[in-house]
Amino acid sequence: MPDKILTDTPHKPALTGCSLAEMEALFAPFAQPPYRARQVYKWVHHHQAQSFEEMSNIPKTFRRELEDHFSLASLTLAAKEVSSDGTQKYLWQLRDGKRIESVFIPEETRTTVCISSQVGCAMACEFCATGQMGFLKNLTPGEIVEQVIRLQQNTGRDITNVVLMGMGEPFLNYPRVIEAGKILCDPEGLAIAAKKITISTVGVIPRIYQFADEGQPFSLAISLHAPTQELRRQIMPVAEPFPLDELMKSARYYTHKSRKRITFEYVLLEGVNDSPAEARALKKLLSQLRCKLNLIPYNDTGVGFRAPSEERILKFAAEVESASFAVMLRKNRGNDIAAACGQLYVKAKEREKPRFMKPLHPEIQL
Repeated sequence: MPDKILTDTPHKPALTGCSLAEMEALFAPFAQPPYRARQVYKWVHHHQAQSFEEMSNIPKTFRRELEDHFSLASLTLAAKEVSSDGTQKYLWQLRDGKRIESVFIPEETRTTVCISSQVGCAMACEFCATGQMGFLKNLTPGEIVEQVIRLQQNTGRDITNVVLMGMGEPFLNYPRVIEAGKILCDPEGLAIAAKKITISTVGVIPRIYQFADEGQPFSLAISLHAPTQELRRQIMPVAEPFPLDELMKSARYYTHKSRKRITFEYVLLEGVNDSPAEARALKKLLSQLRCKLNLIPYNDTGVGFRAPSEERILKFAAEVESASFAVMLRKNRGNDIAAACGQLYVKAKEREKPRFMKPLHPEIQL
């Protein structure tokens, strides 16, 4: 049985996140025609059925067999908070008791969800609450996809944009993230446009090259947060094995190979990376790239950093606004519900010993 099916628990295996080929293999013992798998796949992912009884074009006898042998969910809602700006944060419990977060962000013309790819994160970025947790486990494709399904069901809103910027480093769970992305963008899956699915990395360089060489249809974002190697190494340990100059080479390779624009995320930290000089260095660093820059005022996670004053943020933005690339100053969302990654999770910390990349976690030896 595929490793994405949860076989290490007494629960019935979840069909969410199974590819069509995997469903065909799962249903082989039931002597069903091959097209049955496609019907069930579409009910699970496209129609997002909440019970097997809803699957009206499936014979009743097979519906009962499905009910006896499989499930449609592996996440349990553990907590939910709603911000005054409409942002909603969810804490989900997995079948093994571990927990992950998702965020729903409504806007006038789109609805965005920020989802997790791992439980915790090994990358240990100094300013990130998730980074202080360490790495606990990779999510399955089903656990990734189900976050979007459950958010859509819970909010009653169609999801137009998905960003993998929640808990975890997506490129350290690469094959499962890509498999989940395929289901999210499949017309018979969740039918979300591939270009509206953004995978964010702190800079796992070998995976950036792989992502480009495979011609993945999803959008790519790089969490940069510093314009120099020295500063980046101070706040992001990933800069040690994957230096900034090599990261920029991989970014150039991606834009050349894919002919797509790359997005750089830059969180503004008071007194750390928010000076006019650093703004000028950032503009110079990115000036030769086909890219977009998102400036993000820090959302306080209680780990010792603060957002700059509005005046300082605007001065920084003014220094880069004349750049050849697009610059967007993003507005913080969900401040009143601690919507930054990892903040809801810390109310229910894991007992399992976490793993960090200092010393280097084996999974980043790519």
